[in-house]
Amino acid sequence: METTPTDRQSNALLASEVTKLTDSLTRLPDHPGQRTEAFFERLETAELLPKRSHDRLRLRREQGLSVRRIEAGSSRLASADTISGHAFASCCDRVTGTAGSIGPPPRIRTGRWPPLRIAEIERAERQLGRAVNRRRAGFPMDVTVRRHRRQVQVIHGHMSAPSQFEEYFSLRVETPWGVWGGLLPSLADEDLDPVATCLVDRLRSRNLPEHSNMPRVIVLGPCAAAVMLHEVVAHTLEADTLALTGAPESVVGLKLGKDDLDVIDDPRLAPDGCGRFSDDEGTTVIARWLLRGGRVRQPLADLCWAGRYQRLIPGAARRASRHVLPGPRTTHLELLPSDTPEADLFHEAAGGLYIGEFESGTLNPFDGGCVLRAPCARRLGASGPVEFVGPVELRSRTVDLLAAVTAVGDRPLAAGAGWCAKDGALLPVWARSPSVRLEGLD
Repeated sequence: METTPTDRQSNALLASEVTKLTDSLTRLPDHPGQRTEAFFERLETAELLPKRSHDRLRLRREQGLSVRRIEAGSSRLASADTISGHAFASCCDRVTGTAGSIGPPPRIRTGRWPPLRIAEIERAERQLGRAVNRRRAGFPMDVTVRRHRRQVQVIHGHMSAPSQFEEYFSLRVETPWGVWGGLLPSLADEDLDPVATCLVDRLRSRNLPEHSNMPRVIVLGPCAAAVMLHEVVAHTLEADTLALTGAPESVVGLKLGKDDLDVIDDPRLAPDGCGRFSDDEGTTVIARWLLRGGRVRQPLADLCWAGRYQRLIPGAARRASRHVLPGPRTTHLELLPSDTPEADLFHEAAGGLYIGEFESGTLNPFDGGCVLRAPCARRLGASGPVEFVGPVELRSRTVDLLAAVTAVGDRPLAAGAGWCAKDGALLPVWARSPSVRLEGLD
């Protein structure tokens, strides 16, 4: 049985009436300056290991809740690894320091899990093998496929945000010359084909030495451009990152790139099954202009940072789990296309490099230094990418990378999805971007 978007709406996390929970939370604040919320979470991972493994199929499910009290931009959190009225009441007592703070524990029931679809996971390895063969290549692969499902629901003192359901996949492909890993919104051919391209590119560039010379022109494909923007725009404009070196709102209006550099974070536009209408604090999400005409418009903020700085807007809170506090993070980053035909990005670029993917990216929040590492690249000829070169590492300051963007293509693609591991909090992120042209990097 396939799960449709309509099915997902019916798979709400809480099956019991939430009125008693909201009533309980309204009794917790000591004064109007306090806000209390309850966060409910269920996680499911279905994993299919490589063929040579024993017990190939594994299923892990867990659930729990947390209660949080926010006051003057700081939080107090209590969490539990079960969903029940007693766990809810215990967490309420722990955040208030008062026994019996809500009276008798309310009854809490959870809804059913969506059907567990295995056939789709089992087909993925064969589909990926065929996609590689279509590129006239073949090599041994150990493929691990995982389906990730997450349900969350946030309840405030006077209201309940809609239950949010996320479903996506991750692949880990081990080959004799390295490991590829990434996230996919589905296991359809259109999502597996780009993985096959990356694997074959790595095959054809294996054993080549690292490329050491910084060329005059670099063209980044959509996947590589999305990773760069994730590091130098999204991470740079998270309120907690900005606060390490100054007041987060002081960057609003700062010019960071050329006039046609427009970047939005909008969780609603993530691929089907991954979109969000409210964040992990229950706040309705918005189309947030991070850069508009190359200028900073609105940093990413959650309730606490928005409470400390009036110019910041909440709605970008993400939680790695119920046991940790939320923080401002990107969900779905989008670089808007320009009118420049993609073919023009390669004009007079002979001798430059085309980079299709970055396998990692890091940002130093204190000096703005960014390191992007690609497993391989292709040298540009008169008509576009030609011969392969070995691994490439770009080291630059974030402001210099954005200033180096001299052209944005006209064909945006879903790209750059991956795990964000900032501060050890592993979160899925999504993106859509056209190719971009960089010039003048040292």
